[in-house]
Amino acid sequence: MPSISDTHPDHSALAVMLRLVLSESFSDPVATGQTAVWSYVVHGRSLAFFDRAETICQSDIEAATKLRAIRCHKTQLKLSRKRFLGYAGRPERLVKLGARDKTIADGLITSAFRLPHSLRVELRLSPKAMRMSEPVLFVLGRDEAGALRCMTVRIPAQSSRIEMLDSSSLDCIAEAQYCGNAFAGGLTIPVSIFSSASAIFVKLERRSWFFDEAGWVKIPPPESQPIAKPQRDEVEAGLMSIGT
Repeated sequence: MPSISDTHPDHSALAVMLRLVLSESFSDPVATGQTAVWSYVVHGRSLAFFDRAETICQSDIEAATKLRAIRCHKTQLKLSRKRFLGYAGRPERLVKLGARDKTIADGLITSAFRLPHSLRVELRLSPKAMRMSEPVLFVLGRDEAGALRCMTVRIPAQSSRIEMLDSSSLDCIAEAQYCGNAFAGGLTIPVSIFSSASAIFVKLERRSWFFDEAGWVKIPPPESQPIAKPQRDEVEAGLMSIGT
């Protein structure tokens, strides 16, 4: 299946959809090892993917089969013949997915983790890739009823409170807090709208043409264990500072 790290927006979006299906219908076979799921990247050089990928060398027959398949895509060959034909000669790189893979930051998202009542996302934006519009963070997950919910958050150029909009209705659902500037910062997002038993997917979009700078990042549900008291106090203090 495609990787959520692919920089082609259609590939990474399909990867998220397939992961949601897997978590809903095939979580037990994947967790027990009865079913193996592997992901691949076609576009981009994601370290989150390639640092974990296994290389599978191909035979001459397999390379020839890939070449015949690629030649069927007439439109793509007219647009980028050399690049597409080059795919046939390179070895396959695959990452095996686990039922509870840890969060691996990628691209512009340098860190992402869940607290009991909020999601913390650290961002670092490259100045050489400045865009005219504000970057947008997408947050996707399931609510307590199991329905999919997606929110959008526009990242400002300075510290401020920002609206979280429902991606479908454009209604304001809640407020997030951004601390930083146009190049780096941290975003604290209330996540009461999402189920604590389901994964959350986040993606920072800052596209100038077609491809994304990076794909999606998956934040798995928290482990079912109590938070130590000192850590719990820090969490509550942080949440109080957001609400005041």
